[in-house]
Amino acid sequence: MNKPAPTAHPDTRRPVGGSQFLGSVETNGCHAWRGIRYAAPPVGPLRWRAPQPLLSWPGIVEALQHGPVAPQYAGKLAPVPAALHGQLVGEEDCLSLNVFAPACSPVQVPRGHERRPVMVWIHGGGNAVGGSAGYDVAGNLAAQDDVIVVTVNYRLGVLGWFAHPDLQAEPGLSDDERSGNFALLDLIAALRWVRDHIEAFGGDPGCVTVFGESAGGQNVLLLLASPLAAGLFHRAIAQSPVCESFSMDEAQHGLDSPLESRRSGALVIGRRLLNAAGRQDLPPARMAEWLRMLSPAELLAAQIPGSEGIYLGPRPVRDGTVLPLTPLPELFAKGQWNRVPVLIGSNRDEYRTFLAGKPEHCRLLAGKLPILRERTAYLVESGLLSRAWRAHHVDRPADAMLRSGHTEVWSYRFDWDEAPALPFIRPDLLLGAAHAMEMPFVFRDEAGEFDLFQVNTPFNRAGRLQLCRAMGTAWVTFARQGEPRLPDGTAWLRRGPQGEESLVFDTARDGGLRMAAMRESLERIKRELLEDELARLPAPLRLRAFARVFLWSPLFVGHATEVEYEVLRQQLGLNDPASAHRPQMEI
Repeated sequence: MNKPAPTAHPDTRRPVGGSQFLGSVETNGCHAWRGIRYAAPPVGPLRWRAPQPLLSWPGIVEALQHGPVAPQYAGKLAPVPAALHGQLVGEEDCLSLNVFAPACSPVQVPRGHERRPVMVWIHGGGNAVGGSAGYDVAGNLAAQDDVIVVTVNYRLGVLGWFAHPDLQAEPGLSDDERSGNFALLDLIAALRWVRDHIEAFGGDPGCVTVFGESAGGQNVLLLLASPLAAGLFHRAIAQSPVCESFSMDEAQHGLDSPLESRRSGALVIGRRLLNAAGRQDLPPARMAEWLRMLSPAELLAAQIPGSEGIYLGPRPVRDGTVLPLTPLPELFAKGQWNRVPVLIGSNRDEYRTFLAGKPEHCRLLAGKLPILRERTAYLVESGLLSRAWRAHHVDRPADAMLRSGHTEVWSYRFDWDEAPALPFIRPDLLLGAAHAMEMPFVFRDEAGEFDLFQVNTPFNRAGRLQLCRAMGTAWVTFARQGEPRLPDGTAWLRRGPQGEESLVFDTARDGGLRMAAMRESLERIKRELLEDELARLPAPLRLRAFARVFLWSPLFVGHATEVEYEVLRQQLGLNDPASAHRPQMEI
């Protein structure tokens, strides 16, 4: 059943930049303003330029509809009808945000010390898909916790991250425009809008938390690293982040890698576009002009989408202006970053989201219901990949922050795995505590409106509600005071160099909320596979797991070599080359 279209309400009238904005009253009681532009449309000559200031005009603006999503291949992460999945959707004119606030009349808007904490949500999707319109459920925090929530659209994929040297050679560009990090510049522009205008909604520009999941978590780490974002936020939450960045050379030329996503630097994409158009190489000025003339559909046609339309590439870029030249973990260890309280974590079975349904592991019943082929192989491979995610993208940056002397770091692992154990399909095993599973709990989705994986049942409702209250409370108290608190009084200790460093989020059925030791490292995982610590595994499974983790995952490729694979292969007495274990999709 479709929700009724929002209508303007006089109690939502707010002065913003010379205009009077009208929003709507939501069913949960909060006020919402949707589709607020925070920068000029990045179209025409503003494509691949830093976001430009938006001219305001006097008068009443009804902020009732979400702004368009950035151009992308639609999938489950795109806030569009399922009938559009697989198709190109979105518009370049995508730089908008949405504000959710506790209900009050214009004369009741909090001022001074009564202003509310602000939480700015950055959506995930591999920095290639997704949009803020899919996250209105975040308004629950405004309705229940007396905070302001802002959700943001930003440029994606080749329009958001593109460091082509012919574009960089154009005259009149600033250093940040030569960075290729246009999506990150968008997020910084959105935070500047929050700094300048959130008081009109009762928010405190001196108490801003950025939080995001997956690529949104990666962008949180990038904001921690960017000198241009200094002072624009005061706490940071990275949920299942990716902690990687690339040199300018890698972003332009790609990497020497068997993975297409690693090879697809800006110059490679440019040549692919020329070939598709039947053109020869163009001189730099003409190439830049031609790239700007292409439609979003033509630009995206040169990409190779994987899961849910996600396509990867060497991005973001360590350009020396928007991002320092130092890789993120080294930067954090040196203390040369925006040092604010940080909350960071992952989900126990992170990688299952990207394996469930893939032909290497499942066959499809009736063309759509995944049935596991080999249960043991699936659980082993997904377990190792999920451990590797935590090691490389959570433990590594978190411990680097500690090495800089920063003590305000809290880490967690989300373990909820109570999807129904349906015969044959077994969602409980296919998903477990999969990537993105924690988001409904963070957003206090007690009504089940954000059931991404269709796993909510009356039988797991009591545990879900308990965990919703725990995670929602922890996130909001962290945003309010810079330290997470739990409603049952469980102590969430700061991360330390030893001992029980992370909080486990789970229901009482499986141990409840508790501190635990769970540090991982890629070196340890590789050693287990190479040095017989996993000898209990069948030899073919052990060899395949090594190849899938270290040779064919775009998140960990380069941390082992084919020489190491060959040594293991010979040790196990097997004949299959590494290429035999290559998945059909990279992501």
